[in-house]
Amino acid sequence: MRDFRVSRMKKTLRIVASTVMISLVILIIGGIAVFLYLYNNGLSGLYNNTEPKEGQIKVACVGDSITYGHSVSDWEKNQYPVVLQEVLGDNYHVANFGVSGACVNDKGNKPYESRTVYEESIRYDADILVFMLGSNDSKPRNWVDMETFLEEHRELLNTYLKKDNCPKVFIGICAKSYYLDDVTSGYAKYNIRPEIVDQIAVSLKEEYEKEDVVIVDIYDLTSRHPEWFEKDGVHPDKEGARSIANEFAEAILAAYK
Repeated sequence: MRDFRVSRMKKTLRIVASTVMISLVILIIGGIAVFLYLYNNGLSGLYNNTEPKEGQIKVACVGDSITYGHSVSDWEKNQYPVVLQEVLGDNYHVANFGVSGACVNDKGNKPYESRTVYEESIRYDADILVFMLGSNDSKPRNWVDMETFLEEHRELLNTYLKKDNCPKVFIGICAKSYYLDDVTSGYAKYNIRPEIVDQIAVSLKEEYEKEDVVIVDIYDLTSRHPEWFEKDGVHPDKEGARSIANEFAEAILAAYK
């Protein structure tokens, strides 16, 4: 009887051990699958920047989720800084310093200047600064008024210029945001307010048009392609990201002829 009980206990332990192992394998596989989905769609928050080589012209892409590549499929290949690297070629080194949700308002819910990647972008010591922020400042939590926004936008930009090697500045006018599902006013996805984004785009062009910067009108580009924004009305798909990269590349190459 004792041998039977021992045998039965061993069998039970084997079943429990097998169940635990199978559960662990399922959890690991599921975790990997979730991670790959997040990474491949620009949702992981990870970066794939490399180190610049000696002699390369360093390009810092500073911005929010559109710069980071939020929701861009096959993110590692289609985020706009990676495409910009492809188009510019080996004489340039492009780094992605985009932060999803980032705003210029230093009292907002996610100030760019408070992010770790901001410090990294400063240390990068860029030769070219691609600077595109503003959409997230349209959120009620971040919005004060246009005068305040423009002051904060300029203050953040100026932190990149307070050094001996001042970069050539390319101001990206923030992408257009779209209402979806027959909504025509109020809030779009993520509490973005498209009507405020429209006003920000106009004001940014007026603010910088007479200064020694290059204005790259991503707002105008994206206004002509609502099909890029069918997923959530805020983030362009991979075709949109690639077109944004080409727009910046054209401006940079024209300036460096």
